[in-house]
Amino acid sequence: MNAIDILKTATHSYDPCVQENGEIHDPALGAPFQYGTPYYTVCNAVLALKTAGAERDAHVQRALKGLEASLNHVVRIDLPPTISSLDRDTGTTRRVNHRDFFWPPILKSYLILRGLGQEVGRFEDSIRSVDVEEAFRSRPPSNWAMVWLSGEWLRIREGLSPNSIERFDEWLAVFFSDRIDIDKGFYHEPGHPNCYDLFTRFHLADILQEGYDGRSRDAMCGLMETGLERSLAVQLSDGSVASAYRSTGLSWTVGVECAYFTHAARFFESRDRARSRAARDAARRALSSFARWQRKDSYYSPVENCLPGAYRVGYEGYTTEANHGLLPTAALAAAVLNGLDDEPLPSGTPKPTLVRIEHDPTYRAIAHRGLYSVHFNAFPSPRYDGFGIVDMTFGPNRFLHFASSVKSLHSGKFLNVGLAHKSHQVDGELTIIARKDFNLAYGFRRVEGNGCCGFALEGRAKGEYYTYAASVEIDDAGIVVNESTPGLKDYKSLLIPYLKDPGTGMTTDVIVGKTIRFILGDEEIEFVLGEEIDRVIHLPYGYENRRGLCGLIRIDFKGVREGIVCRVRSVK
Repeated sequence: MNAIDILKTATHSYDPCVQENGEIHDPALGAPFQYGTPYYTVCNAVLALKTAGAERDAHVQRALKGLEASLNHVVRIDLPPTISSLDRDTGTTRRVNHRDFFWPPILKSYLILRGLGQEVGRFEDSIRSVDVEEAFRSRPPSNWAMVWLSGEWLRIREGLSPNSIERFDEWLAVFFSDRIDIDKGFYHEPGHPNCYDLFTRFHLADILQEGYDGRSRDAMCGLMETGLERSLAVQLSDGSVASAYRSTGLSWTVGVECAYFTHAARFFESRDRARSRAARDAARRALSSFARWQRKDSYYSPVENCLPGAYRVGYEGYTTEANHGLLPTAALAAAVLNGLDDEPLPSGTPKPTLVRIEHDPTYRAIAHRGLYSVHFNAFPSPRYDGFGIVDMTFGPNRFLHFASSVKSLHSGKFLNVGLAHKSHQVDGELTIIARKDFNLAYGFRRVEGNGCCGFALEGRAKGEYYTYAASVEIDDAGIVVNESTPGLKDYKSLLIPYLKDPGTGMTTDVIVGKTIRFILGDEEIEFVLGEEIDRVIHLPYGYENRRGLCGLIRIDFKGVREGIVCRVRSVK
């Protein structure tokens, strides 16, 4: 399947949610949720460009109906906003104005349908009438504001807006003065999530692609260079985005990667062929991740697992099917509109060797080599991630990865693959590194040479005497992780939280020995341990992360020691 086929499948999975008036109703709530309707609309508009005959006509009709319903909701700001969140405990709903997100798909759908020769003149008065500062909730430098700005640029370009280019330049200038760091290629969202950095830079790239030539153009072109560098670095080998703070595990991140990297490939096509090729490959790597989350005979998943929506695994309060399932689909539609018609990268496609270290304000390091990516978060948000290795991935088109921190359903606390220690061989409280609050004593440093790449660090948990040290090295044979508590010899354990059930119909088997093997279908990952084992405890249930339901392996080693070493590799 190529990108267009994947887009068709994901879009059509939501056809049962279409109402007579063109609105999309969420299947769980029986009502519109956030911005599902306009994003379904633009998917159909793009597919109308890519199909013919009766199939094309059906897409046109859905797009016309959806455009009318979407515009009505933006023009009639006296109407209540759509549902915006769902409480996971009780199903209680709340409403917030999400009209900001309606504007770009409305304008894009209108322009596509007009280009297809459809009668869309009846929509022009409504489009002209919208007061963006009255209808939309957010203002620059919010990432929400960048969304409606990308739609407003199209309205200005087409001569349908009362706002001038000069006014548009004033809005954009706020982003570059307050939140965008061009040198780091980064948009500073509170919490510093990788996803909203990407989201905001995608909309800037979209504005640039749509012909913007105002005062911020040079800054936007500079951000395309440094932003592409950052996005290539934080894309894991499986195509997903490195975990950090909220929304990371939502599938819209890989959809937006498809769109952003496609924009970058076009932008650099005549400027820098190597960058353009790297961006095109990254779009295909993201497409391979996008395709994984299409549930069989059901809605495209809004999260990076294929479990039933009612399970709510990996969901946030603002996530349901008929908004965050359609947001990634619309992002893929944007990529298709701009030329992505490739197939996903095939299994086993290596990622170029790269190490990126970020200190203030993110304090993260990531290394890639071949099939392997390792991401270490030294400044996690206590609501979303634990300290340490939050991601280890093993290439495209697989499900068995260690991606994002695992949460105990009993305590709500997080675990990563990594070190724990205690003062007694059997009994006694276990000190878990992933749950500590660390300051980096010496920062991250690169590890290179001898056919490997990686990074090392040393940190001190607040109020403690002994430090924690770690190094991660990737070579042709896999990942070597070395963790220790310098000067502190006690009993060490290795915790391996693992993906038990991603919702694909298969679950992970674990084989315990000197080597710990994890087997999911025809995928296999092994941990080769460097110390003598005292005991292994296997807790197969009671945990979850953004990829599904999880289990935990705890390995206690014999004797006192400062540290432990393990090698992780993909067997098949």
